[in-house]
Amino acid sequence: MMNKLALTILVAASAHLMSTGGVKTNDWSWVRGTHYRINGDAAKTARELGYGKRVGLNAVRFWVSQADFKSNPKAAANKYVTFVRQAWQAGYYSMPILFNGNGLDPAMLEGDAWGECAEYAKAVVEALKDEPGLLMWDVMNEPTYNRWVGEAPDQDEKNRRRGKTFEFIRRACALVKKLDPASPVTLGCASADEADRTADCVDVLSFHDYSSTRGEVEANYARMDMIGRKTGKCVIQSETGCTAYGNGYDMAMEACERHKFGWFFFNLIIHGYTETFHGVFYADGTVRDPAAIAAMMGCYRCRDLETMIPAQPFKPGEEERLVAIIGNLRKAMEGDMTQPKPRAHLFEEMERAANYLECCEMVSMNVPPTAKIFAWRKNSEPPMDEVLRFARALADKLESKLPKKEAP
Repeated sequence: MMNKLALTILVAASAHLMSTGGVKTNDWSWVRGTHYRINGDAAKTARELGYGKRVGLNAVRFWVSQADFKSNPKAAANKYVTFVRQAWQAGYYSMPILFNGNGLDPAMLEGDAWGECAEYAKAVVEALKDEPGLLMWDVMNEPTYNRWVGEAPDQDEKNRRRGKTFEFIRRACALVKKLDPASPVTLGCASADEADRTADCVDVLSFHDYSSTRGEVEANYARMDMIGRKTGKCVIQSETGCTAYGNGYDMAMEACERHKFGWFFFNLIIHGYTETFHGVFYADGTVRDPAAIAAMMGCYRCRDLETMIPAQPFKPGEEERLVAIIGNLRKAMEGDMTQPKPRAHLFEEMERAANYLECCEMVSMNVPPTAKIFAWRKNSEPPMDEVLRFARALADKLESKLPKKEAP
């Protein structure tokens, strides 16, 4: 019978058989993943994972809680097994994260704490190792990206703390491999340097990049390429996409495609503490940035001025159509706004003007004009002074896009 590792490798190879003409036994470039927070609600999980299937996602990365296993090992095991099975049924592989370096308590690195850490790791691995949906183990997320290391008083102490963390990592990776020799092991490294220093204890190289320019992104990806070639190990990008760092999803996805890196973006659902800077789908299945969705499907925004042809809100020679649209909006503003019908007519003309501007990308889409209009329509007593100011701004904006008439 084919063991799980051989089966996983076969799936990976098959995904590239048509494009490469052969089998690559260490190829994880087929991974198209996301981060997901387990919520314990089967219906909600099915709905949200369904959003990801629209864009071809096939893997989820998630944190496992040591506290869960400490308080109730049986319930914790059931929680994660249930999720991994549901994800697998929905078409996703799973990459559980055992330990998290971000909020690292240095006490866990001490020798007397190892027993508890090992017991926890064993409980997780024993619970999940035979699941067909298990992709690989992420033994620790961003091991040295934390205050304990970052706020060391000097470089020598920082190096000592990093070294102590790496000792723990090597021990943990060895334990997981012993417990589950059939599944690959990786580390969610916060940098190429961290990945290089721990490459000897993993099967797959994994790194995170939140760079804000294409030059920085390319430098980091190129270095990971080099480390991969040096070690003979495949590289995946297991965290990327953050508006607070200027790290657009489209920029990151394009780099992953260029370097043939499998990837996980952060985060599937827009929610919680990270809702203003991470996340792609809202809870209702709509999206914040369509460019992110397009990038996941291999389509990227044109940024070449020699290629770009900016959209215009009128056909050449038919500018009068736009003039009429503007005129209708201005006329609608003159109606009796205390009455429902004139208000409804105004909102209709406002939406028409807004759609012209939005589809030509002539306005900010951070909060689309149509979103404001839809909200006002739902309001039985909309703030009409604000509405009228906005309507005038739409008309003025659209009018500014008309070609300038030549002076006689």
